[in-house]
Order: sequence, then C-alpha cells, then structure tokens
Amino acid sequence: KYGKSAKLATRALWIRRSEGLNLFGKHIDVRNGKWVERLSGIGSNSDSFYEYLVKHHILFPDDADFWTMFVNVYSGIHDNSRLGEWYVDVDMGQGLRGNVRQIFESLMAFYPGMQILLGEVAPSAKTLNSYFLVREFLGLLPERFDFVHWKVDGHGDLHPLRPELLESNYFLHLASIGLRGSKNGPCSKNSQTPHTSSWLWAADFALHTVNKLSWRPCGFASVKNVSPVTTGGLDLVQGNRDPGAEQKRRHISHHNEMPSFFLSETIKYLYLTFDAENNILHRDSEREWVFTTEAHPIHHEPVSGTPILVTEDNGMG
Repeated sequence: KYGKSAKLATRALWIRRSEGLNLFGKHIDVRNGKWVERLSGIGSNSDSFYEYLVKHHILFPDDADFWTMFVNVYSGIHDNSRLGEWYVDVDMGQGLRGNVRQIFESLMAFYPGMQILLGEVAPSAKTLNSYFLVREFLGLLPERFDFVHWKVDGHGDLHPLRPELLESNYFLHLASIGLRGSKNGPCSKNSQTPHTSSWLWAADFALHTVNKLSWRPCGFASVKNVSPVTTGGLDLVQGNRDPGAEQKRRHISHHNEMPSFFLSETIKYLYLTFDAENNILHRDSEREWVFTTEAHPIHHEPVSGTPILVTEDNGMG
C-alpha cells in the first residue's frame, strides 16, 4: 500500500506542474494541492523527485507513465532552469523569464550522475567539471556557492561531507572508461590493466582533502569555514603533514557531528570508484543495479500487472 500511495502522490504532483514549462515548486499543501513555494530547481527540497522518476521507470517499467513524466520534466529543466553548464532556481510559472537565483547548491551535484543513466555523457561531464572548479577553488564543496560572483553564498560555507559530487564522479568514471586510458570496462577480469579515467584524479583529490580537513580522532566531522584560505589549495594533496597539523595550520573548525550519509554514501562511492572488479555491482553481468538516493543498491525484478497511464483527467490513478 505504501508503494501505491507514493505513486498516487507522484501523479498528483505531475498534474500540478506549470503549464507549458513543466516545472515544479518545492513545497505543496497536501490538503488542498496548492503550491506554497513556487521556487523551482534541481537542488534542495526537490532533487530526489527527479531522480526517482527515472529510477522508478528503470525498476518498474510496467508503470509506463513514469517515463513520460520524466521526459517532460527533464525537458522542462533543460529549457527553463539551465544557464549554460549550470542549473538555477526559477519561479515555476516564469522560468528564465522571471527572477533567477544563480546559486549552486551542493545537493545539485547529483544531477550529472543521473544524466549518465540517460546516456547524456557530454552534458553530464560539462556540468560536473563546472562543479569541480568550485571544489578545487575551495578544497571542499560548500553548501551554497554564488557562481556569478565566484564566492561562497552568505552563510553557506559549511561542508557536511555530502556524497552527491562523488556520486556523480563515480558514474562518470564508469561511463568514461575506454574513452581515455584503459579500454577495458569495469567487468573486465584482467587485473593487469588499470581501469582508468580522468575522473579518478578528482576522486583521489577528494580522498586526500576529506581525510586531511575533516579527520578527527573519533571519526570525521563536518567542516565549518570552507574558503580559499582555510580549505583551498592543491598543496593538500602534495603535502605530507598529518591531518591534525594541517587543520591547525589552516585554522579549520568543525561541527561536532558526522552525518550518517558520510558512511552510507560518501565513502561508499569513493570505494566503488577505486574498486575496479572486486564487488558484485561491477562483476554481475546478469542484472542491472540501481542505487537509491541513499546509495542502497537494488536491481530490477519483473512485476506482472496492467500498466496505469496518467492523463490530465485521471492523474490520481
């Protein structure tokens, strides 16, 4: 019954998209079905909605309308919420014609990874490269970054060890193997040949910076003051200082917390990026695995039943 309720809710949101633009707000009153926040974008309060539309189609293709919904939503974002290689927040009824919030949120970094599921390798790589420019400038990705004025946005200088950037990096790494470097894919059993791509450098950089800047004696902690002075600089990878000394030298401060997603997602995606063939996800040639937004791997199992098609009239199923 929970699955049915979730699908009904998705279809109810679908029929409330903005006409002509195919955009969605970020908050809706579930009692009357009216939008209470009309800001639209791929970041906070909406990211998982887009991701699960396409992943529901992959896992449950019998629900044919989910692919129709996703294609329209994806087109709406591309046409009305994209500026070059960046994605912005807009009013769901006006798109790029209205006020545009040109702020990159760290949660937006999931999007290039989702595009890999669609075979959109080139636009995915362009956007992720833009995001990595921020990461290289600051060492760690902040929660919010003003890409017009090229600075941290307001109080968005926290780095809570989020996984989205490394998640997209992992999927682009897999998709790029064979384009440069090794011609063998992740299922190759030839351990003598490295499974390389240009994205391995980005993962290696992350491995060093996360360890040196967030390490604490009892684990890893969110970093408070992300900036070019405190956390930025390529010497993090090249230097030999231990994490404690590096943090003291840079005046790093931390929140007394280690988010659960750091273990369940961030570290998992880093591990999988460097692990070419020693796990079932890379060796299984019989099943297609898909990650949930919490990085739990699941695979498709055929489900019998009659497809339910959504229309403007029967959007509630």
